Amino acid sequence: MQFHKKDDIESSYGVKDNWDVAINAPGASQMKYLKQLMLSRSYFDRTPAQDLIAGRQGERHDYLAATKGRDYAFIYTCNGNTMNIDLGEMHLTRIKASWYNPRNGQYIKIGNYEAKSIKTFNPPVGKSDGNDWVLILDRI
Repeated sequence: MQFHKKDDIESSYGVKDNWDVAINAPGASQMKYLKQLMLSRSYFDRTPAQDLIAGRQGERHDYLAATKGRDYAFIYTCNGNTMNIDLGEMHLTRIKASWYNPRNGQYIKIGNYEAKSIKTFNPPVGKSDGNDWVLILDRI
């Protein structure tokens, strides 16, 4: 196994440290919140769902990652990017929306919506590095 000095690392998506340093970073201890979220809904019907993203898909840090199950969807932003979501692609009648904060495991209720049009969701605090959020859409 070959180890590299920090200067030898080619940065990708903001990676700046080797694993032995990064394992003590705040994000490493926050992985438990991601696990809690992923296990909070059905797993075996979950599929990629980029069709939920309306309009142009962002690149690099503006990329939105979407997945959905039979009764829910998760859409992730790593920087608080605005989300234009086609609720009609949920194939449901009504949905309730909430934000999930992967840094502390807290939920923020947004509201209930007819699942039939494009809706814009703006994460709390606004766009900035490290302001990651998961938009959760659940069947009512």
